[in-house]
Amino acid sequence: MVEAISQEHFSALKRSAVLPNGLRLAYVEMGDPGDVPILLLHGFTDTARSWTLTAPYLATRFRLVAPDLRGHGHSGQPDGCYTIPEMANDVRLLIEVLDLAPTHVVGHSLGGRLGQAIAERWPHLVRKSVLVSTSAALRERRGWLWENIRMLCDPIDPESPFIREWCSGAVPVDENFLAHARHESAAVPSRIWHSIYYEQLAYDPSPLLQDISAPTFILRGEEDTIATEEHQAIMLAGIAGAEFISLPGHGHNLHWEDPEKVAGLIRIFLERPR
Repeated sequence: MVEAISQEHFSALKRSAVLPNGLRLAYVEMGDPGDVPILLLHGFTDTARSWTLTAPYLATRFRLVAPDLRGHGHSGQPDGCYTIPEMANDVRLLIEVLDLAPTHVVGHSLGGRLGQAIAERWPHLVRKSVLVSTSAALRERRGWLWENIRMLCDPIDPESPFIREWCSGAVPVDENFLAHARHESAAVPSRIWHSIYYEQLAYDPSPLLQDISAPTFILRGEEDTIATEEHQAIMLAGIAGAEFISLPGHGHNLHWEDPEKVAGLIRIFLERPR
């Protein structure tokens, strides 16, 4: 029997590390400290909580480290900057501070973009890479997400139609978890929502995909309208030997929608000999 993580007490599990660049990152550790580590990187405006539904199925085999990224959760919220390279460098420093290398890196959405950047720039730090609901395409000044982000202002209402849709699934997700997720997304200042999205309008990750040498697994829900089928094709064409699975009936937050299945697929890939 896998023991669920208490959503009410999750934040109390967080520790913090001050990185050499002066930024304070909060993080949670789960599993046996002696096991092979997995670094779990959450998506845009989520926190380490994003992995609480999936983590119990991974913690029996691995040491899990899930940080709150720069600007999110309990981590520092500097005025800038929020580029992919800068945020990836934060994660690189955390890997070194916590002596995790080499580590598996599993990233969802924005976390997957950071996972790509880490594998490209510091390949010696990465055992295997798992990219969930992510892409390597330029963001665009159009679409549902762009239109909603550009209208955000503080304070953000966690029960607004936008936040309720943003923190949701293509299939029903545990409502207690979602209530916490909505409050944490709404707690991210609008300036950080704007900055992270805006910086990606000018950042094209695709030319660097060829530099990823770690074995890579790409996982997507077929109903995902953010990490599209076209985006997956870009990553598959750029990352040599990458494996790909698309789950029917699942959306962008498929690790919330079916955490046991997603964790099982990740575990199979990570445990298979290189």
